[in-house]
Formats: sequence, structure tokens, C-alpha cells
Amino acid sequence: MRKIYTIIAALTLSAGLFAQTQDSLLKRQMELEREFNPTLLDADKINSLPALREPTVQKANTNYSTWAGRIAPPLEIALPRPGNIMTEIPYSMKRGFLFFNAGNYANLNGGLGYRLVENEKHNLAFTFLHSSTNSDINYVQEDSDPAGNNASMMDNLGKLSYNHLAETVKLNMHLSYLHSMFNYYGNTFGNTRFFDNEKNSLGVLNARVGLESVENDVLNYKGFIDFNNFNTKMSDDLVYNWMKGNQIHAGVGFDKPFGGTTSNKIGVDGSIFTAIYNGDVSNYFLINASPYISFSGLNRHAKLGADILFQTTGNTKIRVVPNVDLQLGFTEYSSVYATIRGGFDHNTLLDMMDESRYFMTYEPVKPSFSHIDLEAGFKIGELSGFRFDIFGGYRKTEDEHFLVLNGQDIIGGDVLGPFTESLKPIYGTLSHSFIGGMIQSNIWSPLNIALRLKKNFYDATEIMSNNIEINDPMAYNKPGFETDMRATLEIVSNLKLTLNYYFAGDRWTYFNNSNIKMDNINDLNLGGVYEISDSFSLNVKANNILSQKYDIWYGYPAQGINVAGGFTFKF
Repeated sequence: MRKIYTIIAALTLSAGLFAQTQDSLLKRQMELEREFNPTLLDADKINSLPALREPTVQKANTNYSTWAGRIAPPLEIALPRPGNIMTEIPYSMKRGFLFFNAGNYANLNGGLGYRLVENEKHNLAFTFLHSSTNSDINYVQEDSDPAGNNASMMDNLGKLSYNHLAETVKLNMHLSYLHSMFNYYGNTFGNTRFFDNEKNSLGVLNARVGLESVENDVLNYKGFIDFNNFNTKMSDDLVYNWMKGNQIHAGVGFDKPFGGTTSNKIGVDGSIFTAIYNGDVSNYFLINASPYISFSGLNRHAKLGADILFQTTGNTKIRVVPNVDLQLGFTEYSSVYATIRGGFDHNTLLDMMDESRYFMTYEPVKPSFSHIDLEAGFKIGELSGFRFDIFGGYRKTEDEHFLVLNGQDIIGGDVLGPFTESLKPIYGTLSHSFIGGMIQSNIWSPLNIALRLKKNFYDATEIMSNNIEINDPMAYNKPGFETDMRATLEIVSNLKLTLNYYFAGDRWTYFNNSNIKMDNINDLNLGGVYEISDSFSLNVKANNILSQKYDIWYGYPAQGINVAGGFTFKF
């Protein structure tokens, strides 16, 4: 009996030491910059006292995110939009928060939020976000006349959200309105401005209601409906009818656990997505049914399913594509993973306005279809203080769109229309493969650094411009090589320094019937946050400190060096 007690004590002590080490590693891992969204997939250790009958215990599968997530290039004119704003200020939203930043180029960025009701069952919160700029920016092209133009953009987003947790169901809903104003500030290359720097606007009213059952071992269900009413308003004397309408996305899903655990499920998801435009343009409609079966266990997960798609835009298409997620841990901290998907990209007005505010909104962009979208890799975390991710993938897409500067379109025969400084989509078939890797280290706890490299390979065919096939097509405005580095250094407990560097090279565009190589994106940013107290902090950030000149879209340059500072107040 004494030996049994001794063994139990030793096991308990070793499990405590292991948990302590693991918790410490987990905490350091999750302090990465949130754009990288690293993953640490671990199962909790389960210890039990000796007994005649051991109960079957399903170990937890903790998955925070995907290491090999896509890295987005800097947003247009180096400003975050309220719709998906990600401030560098690490504030904590207790009951309320207020932050404000200001800098050169008239860059303003602020937000206010308050939780009106907050308890175990009810949560009601209000948020308002603002982002704007209004300044002159020089063009990258040397033969530009004039040399630059005023770039103006202002986004205001107000949102009211409510969450309710009952014994058997979870309810969440929100109501928001986005009002955006901007001008087409693109390079005209000496031609008369078509839009004449007039302020254009986008308004989006969004309402969403979601319902989800509390996880159980009998039957789980979920459902949602997301409604958007949108409108674009331009100058009334132009020849185009600007787009407005409604976008509706609704879905429902059911799953049934089996095998005596909630980790193994068989289920089906279904959704309807439609965009209805005012005027004589094609609407978009998609029905998706997704049956699947999933298995989860200690450091492993598999979801095997398919998407059955029924889509109408111009003509009816019925497609079946895979919907598979696989992850297998071969050690405690390392695993292999793969996702195999496909399907339609809607490319509705709201999708395109999120991609770029500067495309011409007088007709919908064609939906694109991916036959296969494969990504796979290795996550390695056995070396203390280091995490590695080696990944690759392949995607083949029909009707892929590429945004290029509009210029002069052919309006009949050889007759050219007026020069238009907006962006327009051209279409083709694109095969995209890539390989890459990421390394993250916090071997010295005050310093957390991550580096991500990605090499892209493209094969573009059948790209048309003005109904003429391009002889030597490229993957326009898509980088051939990308580098992203993120680092944070805590000098003292209340002072934090940040460094971000993004490089995108081998970019091309199509203009005046020619392929044109674009300047590399070479963006280095430094920042700092000083916490005066738990409720108040100061921050400063310098963007593009190398003062590099490059286009986000051809003819639409990014800001030069810009510095902004401000404060965050929690209450």
C-alpha cells in the first residue's frame, strides 16, 4: 500500500510539473501578433487514481487557429478599415474603451465601445469605429502629370450586438451600419479626370441573428440569417447607374454525435446565398448542401465531407467539390495537416468593395469557381522555444478576376472611350501553387519573433481585356514572393516595442495593352506602447519608415513615411 501511495504522489508531482511547463509555453505562444494567428494543438493530460474499472475519457482537442493562414498585404493607403480594424493597441475591453490616434497625411483612427449589459446570460454592447485620411500622395510613375493627387477616405461604423446564453441554446445578434466616403484618386497619366475627385459613398446596413444549441450528445443544431442592404452613391451626371440592392446569407446545420463521445459527429450543413441588385444586371444565387462525418481524438482530427453547389448567374451550374480537414499529431507538439476544398467565390458588390474601394461599381463582378483548393503542411514544436510550419498548396480557378487600371476602353470598333481612373476586373483561368515556411521563437521570453516566407507560382491563361485575349498573360497584382516578419519586445512590464516588415515582389499589371512590372512592396513599421496604468496607455507607430514608393493597385500609390500617436483609455 505504501508503494502505491508513493507512485501516486510521484505521478501527481510529475503531471503538475508538466502542466506548469505546458501552460508557460502556451502563454508565450499566444502572445504573438494576432495577424499570424499561431496554433498550438495540445491535449490535456488526464490522470486518474487506480480503480477496478477505468471510465472512458475523451481528451480535449484544443485548436486555436491555422499557422499557415494567408497573409494579406497592407490595406489601401496604409489605413485599417472600421469593418475589420485591428489596432496595434493591446487594450482590454472591460466595460468600455476609448482610443484615438492621429498623424500626418491627416490620418485619424479612433473608437469607442461600452458594454451596456454584462452578466452570465446577457451581453449587450455598443461599438463605434472611425478611420480616415485626407492628403496628397505622389504617384510612383515618373511620367505622371500631375505628379500626384489628393487621396481621401473616411469610414464610420456603428454596431450594437447582443448575446444570450440559456440552458440549451445560445443566441447572438447584431445590427450595424457602415458609411464610407472615398474618391478615385488614381493616376490619369495626363488625361482629364473622369470622376473629378468627387466624393463617392458606400452605405451598408447589416443585421444578423444566429442560434446555436449548447453542445450535447443527442442532437446539435445551429442556424443564422445575415442581411445586408447596400447602396453606392456617385455623381448623378455620370453615364453609369451605380449599384444598390440586398445581400442575404442564411444557413442551418445539424449534427449527431456517435461512438459515445461528442467529438465524433455525422452531420449536414446547408446554406443559401443571394445578392439582388437594382437595375438591369444579373443577380447572384447559390444553394450549398454539405454532408460530412468527423472524428476527433488525442492530437488528431478528421472531417470528411463534400459541398453540393447549385449556382445561377447567367446560366445554371451544379458542382460537387470536396470539403475535407485532416490533422494528425505524430508527437505531442508536432503534426501534419491538410485542407481540401473548392467552390465559388461570390464576388458580390460587398466582396469587391472590401477588396478595393476603387473598382467601378456599375455591374457585378463574375463569380469565380475553384475546382480544388489544397493546402497541407507540417507543424513542428518539439524544440523548446521554437515553432516551425512548412506548408504548400495548389488551387485552380475559373473566371479568376484581376483588378487593373481601367484607362480607355474600346466602346465600338476602334473607338476609345474616355479615360477612367478607376479599377476594372479582367478574367481568366488561374493555377496557383505555393510553398513556404514559418518560424516563431520566444527562446528569450521578452522577445517574441516570427518570420514567414512564401513563394508563389502562377499559370494564367485565357485572360481577356476589351474582348481581346492577352498574348502573354500574368497573374496581375498577385505577388510572386512574400516575406512577413513580426517581433515584439517587452523592455519592462509596461513598455512594449513592435516591429513589422512586409515584402511582396514580382508583381505585374496590365495597362495600355502591355504587361508592366510593378515596384515591390517594401514596408517596415515600428511602434511602441507605454502603459501608464491599467486604464490608460500611450502609443506611437511609424509606418513605411524606409519611405518606399509603391502602388497597392497600379496607379493607386500607398502613403510615404507616416507617423501616428495616441492613447487608449479603459473604463
